[in-house]
Parts: sequence; C-alpha cells; structure tokens
Amino acid sequence: MNFGLGAGFLDGGGAGTVHALGGLSALAVVWIAGPRKGKFPKEGLSTAMPGHNAAYVLFGCFVALVGWLAWNAAGAIIWLHAPLAALPGTAINTLLTASAALGATFSVTRIRFGKPDASLCANGWLAGLVASSACAAIASPVESIFVGLVAGIFTPLMVELLELALSIDDPSGAITVHAAAGLWGLVAAGLFAPQRGQFLAQLVGIAALLGLLLPLVYLLFALLNRIVPFRVDADGERIGMDLHELGGGAYPEFVIHRDESYR
Repeated sequence: MNFGLGAGFLDGGGAGTVHALGGLSALAVVWIAGPRKGKFPKEGLSTAMPGHNAAYVLFGCFVALVGWLAWNAAGAIIWLHAPLAALPGTAINTLLTASAALGATFSVTRIRFGKPDASLCANGWLAGLVASSACAAIASPVESIFVGLVAGIFTPLMVELLELALSIDDPSGAITVHAAAGLWGLVAAGLFAPQRGQFLAQLVGIAALLGLLLPLVYLLFALLNRIVPFRVDADGERIGMDLHELGGGAYPEFVIHRDESYR
C-alpha cells in the first residue's frame, strides 16, 4: 500500500537501506566515540590522517565498480521489476553517474587546492556510485550525469564542512559518501521517476531514515558503548591497533614510535 504516492518508496540498489542507513550509523558512532587524538589540535583546524597507501585505495574504488554494476542490475530486476532489456541502460547510468562525480570532485579539488586530491576523488567516485544505487534504473543518461555532478561537487565541500565547521571526525568519509550521497540519490529518484507523487514518496522514506532510524541506531550504539567502549585507550591510539591488539606491525615500513632505549 503506497497511499497514492507514486510507486511507493523506490530504492532499487539500496541507497537508503544500505548506504544512507550505514552512513547515518557511522554518524552516530562518530558522535559517541568523539574525534581521534590529535585530529583537531585547535578550534577551526583539522589534521589530515590519510590512509597508508593511496594506490590501494584508488584500486579498491575501481574494483567496487564491478560489484556495483551487478548490484544495481540485480536491484532493478528484483525490486523495480525492470525488464532484461533495461539492464544495459542501468549499467551505463551507473558508470556515467560515478564518472561525472569523479570529474566534478577532481575539478573542485583542483580549483580549491591547486592540485586534485586523490583521497577526495576516490570519495567522489564512490559517492557517485552510491547515488546511482537509487536512480540508475530510473534516470536517463543525461539525468545520471547531473546526479553524479551534484554528488561530486558536494563531496569535498561536505567533508570540509564536517571537519572544519562541525569538528566531526569521519576517517573514511562514510557520512558524506554513504549517508549524504545515498539521500541525494533517493531525492534524485523522486525527481526523475515518471510516476506522479514519487518525489513525496521519497521524502517520506528519507524522513523515516532521519527521524526514526537515526535516533534508534544512536540509542543502540550508546548502549553498546557502555558495554564495549568504541574508543580505545590512549596507548592503542598512539601505536596503532595492529601493535596494540595483535602485538605485530601491519606496516613495518612505517616507524610508529621508538622506545627510550633507542634514543
């Protein structure tokens, strides 16, 4: 029963149920755990803590495309009841959305920083894929490019907003890439769907995610944090979880710290 609101809530690739909900869960955890030590040394400043290997990050993002093509195609068949003839268009729209987002993030970081930022470009690419999960089977190729451009533009800007203005420490960009891009994809699905009333149906679904599920997961994580604290002790943060938990270094090429005897 959809109460006359289009075809009901449309989310063929899980932009809301997988990505937006996952990103909102990350937001809840970040609020509870607080920032990493040294992330915000002074008010209005943020210390970059990049991943250990940018090449691995970018390669992983490229590999994700393969899974996303299959995921969006399967979602179009199972949840949107799309015919087999529509699957090539869904795959093309997925690629177009991700490519447009990557190009937009590349341009924004090039303009703002003088050089493109590899980490933010990876996040822009993924944000495009996430947004496509909601609308790849619904939008046209031109509309898919527009969805990607919007996702790619707001990704680096929102990362800066979260860190510099709100002091939210999001190490992997999950809040921007999954929550924000997932919600944008749901909005885009409502904008470009042919059914009347679809936009309102999408807004109802988004309201449920923000008004019901976000407070619920925050409460559950707050209770879990009482039992198993999310934030490790200061020594674990200093030397890294590989040494702290397992007693062996995952990245022996990095000098994390030196004992007093070696000084």
